[in-house]
Amino acid sequence: MEQSVTQQLATLALQLGVVLFASQGMGRLASLVRIPSVLGELATGVILGPYLLGRVPLPGFPEGLFPLAQCASGLPVSLPLYALATLGSIVLLFQSGLETDFRTFFRYSLAGTLVGVGGVVVSFLLGDLLGHCMFSCGLMDPRALFLGILSTATSVGISARILSERRAIDSPEGTTILAAAVIDDVLGIVCLAVVMGLVAGGDGGESGVSWGKIALVAVKAIGIWVLFTAVGLWCSHFFARLLKRFHSKTTYSVLALGAAILLAGFMEQCGLAMIIGAYTAGLSLSRSDLAFTIQLRLHSIYGFLVPVFFVVMGMMVDVRVLADWDTLKFGLLFTVLAVAGKVVGCMLPALFVNFNLKGALRVGCGMIPRGEVALIIAGIGATTTMMLSGKEVPIVDNQLFGVAIIMTLLTTLLAPPLLMMTLNMAGRGVRKVKADALSVHLEFPMPSQTVTDFLVRQLIVNFRQEGFRHSDYSKDYSVIHFRKEHTAFVMSVDDRTISFECAKGDAPTIKNIYNETTYELYQNLEEMRRLSPSETVAKDATVYDNVVPYTGTDYLPLEQVLPPNCAIVDLQAEEYPAAIEEVVRHLYRCGMVADFQGCLQEVMAREGMASTLLDGGIAMPHAKSAYVQRMVSVVAIFRGGKTIQVEGRPLRLLLLTIAPKDQDSPYMQYIAHQASRLCKLKSLDEICASPNPAALRRFFLE
Repeated sequence: MEQSVTQQLATLALQLGVVLFASQGMGRLASLVRIPSVLGELATGVILGPYLLGRVPLPGFPEGLFPLAQCASGLPVSLPLYALATLGSIVLLFQSGLETDFRTFFRYSLAGTLVGVGGVVVSFLLGDLLGHCMFSCGLMDPRALFLGILSTATSVGISARILSERRAIDSPEGTTILAAAVIDDVLGIVCLAVVMGLVAGGDGGESGVSWGKIALVAVKAIGIWVLFTAVGLWCSHFFARLLKRFHSKTTYSVLALGAAILLAGFMEQCGLAMIIGAYTAGLSLSRSDLAFTIQLRLHSIYGFLVPVFFVVMGMMVDVRVLADWDTLKFGLLFTVLAVAGKVVGCMLPALFVNFNLKGALRVGCGMIPRGEVALIIAGIGATTTMMLSGKEVPIVDNQLFGVAIIMTLLTTLLAPPLLMMTLNMAGRGVRKVKADALSVHLEFPMPSQTVTDFLVRQLIVNFRQEGFRHSDYSKDYSVIHFRKEHTAFVMSVDDRTISFECAKGDAPTIKNIYNETTYELYQNLEEMRRLSPSETVAKDATVYDNVVPYTGTDYLPLEQVLPPNCAIVDLQAEEYPAAIEEVVRHLYRCGMVADFQGCLQEVMAREGMASTLLDGGIAMPHAKSAYVQRMVSVVAIFRGGKTIQVEGRPLRLLLLTIAPKDQDSPYMQYIAHQASRLCKLKSLDEICASPNPAALRRFFLE
């Protein structure tokens, strides 16, 4: 029975809600087992799809929440849901274009082009030949051509993530991989446009092959893409200035996405795929200084629509076909050829552009993963028909779509360990290190990680005040890209080093901003020296009145902050520094501190800045350290309840707390809570005389 419009909208809302909750849960689960979250989203689609749980009857849905759609398009899912997935693919490719670094791309354009073309040619030929053998058809049959196209794509996101984690994104291998991946995607999209043009013109399948029409379609596809890319790059700064007039970052980000959707629709009208227009729009705006802001503002839209796309792609997998041994064999053979095509096709050109065997192997392994582009191409093939034996059938049928999913999943799983293994090989990957004549490397050593973090954040503020826009900065991704009109440079952050890669003409500006930033911070620190926090806190117990108690959190309960082996009743030190050293050593022996000397230095440095002694014979030394994984505390009293003299006062009890530098933790709340309890206690005699570590710990857990 046909549903009313209201019922269809209600069904779509329920479907979307289930998809979003399930995809986020499975994506999180995939991340916990150290596999890409996209695999969890694909698995979500397979499980919820119309070929598995989607057709299970539910109250109000006798045919299931995701029934097998009966529509003229041949889609197994409803048209509204597939439309949202298509919009997700547009957003995905638009963001991919925005993330393209043109400076890196052009710096290694020759090597990246040769590697990318080599990988595309070899992979396409192997895929096309496999289709020729498996389907007993001609090499120009759309099914064989689609297998070739599916082999060409490379997932830029997966490769970039691995390279970033290994801090190899700016290495010769890393930049070549990223440049080649861009070339791969562009050539794959052009090949897709050619095949789509052939299908639309009636070539392929059982009809004769018109090489003239193929040439015409190729010229048309490449010409339109090159024309719009060139025009987009030329107009990008003018368009960016126009968007800036709206002032609101949300407004001009939405307008930029609107331009991408318009160009995607125009490309579809020209006989090309919509993703070509979306990628071209992102590529054009990637040179503007608005690219980072647009990415940030569209992050929520990306997080909403892109998982829907991957889940819907998973729903299109007929699990009954995957249970077929012939399909599995087909998929495994296709995966082997897809891996071999990239490794061999990319390694050989790399050997001719200054890479040695080790570097060429890294480049080849970095080009293995297929991802979103391959899935998009498979989805387009599943909704495009061809004439076969007088019948109109989809180019990518259920079996071929299942084969594409198998190849995508396996290459995505294989790529991270293979690339990590090659990156762990000692030695450089190039035969001769070449300096970039057009760029300058500036490096500034730092005395500590704390100073590095402090200075980086102030540098970002000062660059922003100069009109520069920048990519996101976090501990997980320590490479920051800055842009302003035609100026672009990269800042890399290490624990004790800040470095810049920039054009020669930009070096004086960067040096001036760096020097001015350090001078400003020096002046601010001189003014802060006049403050005396220790006098107002350490010696005034009333500060700790009415403190909100710390009872623990879900991720950091009180029992973990003060574990059973962190109560000491027999401190032997005769001086305060020696007592702190004894307690830190105890934490180190318990395996809670990674580096004894490093952690001790951080605690003593914090104690040197301001004393943590409280009235009543209590000391609460604390610090943030890079040598602990989670917040930990230890309580200690001296053997036999004795005391030592510190600053003319007796010290009876010591509570040391150390929190990690790079993680959120209720650090000061916990210290204030324990200080409040100790200051309100009328007498410490009973606690300090206790010989039982369990009883001592129990008091601080109450």
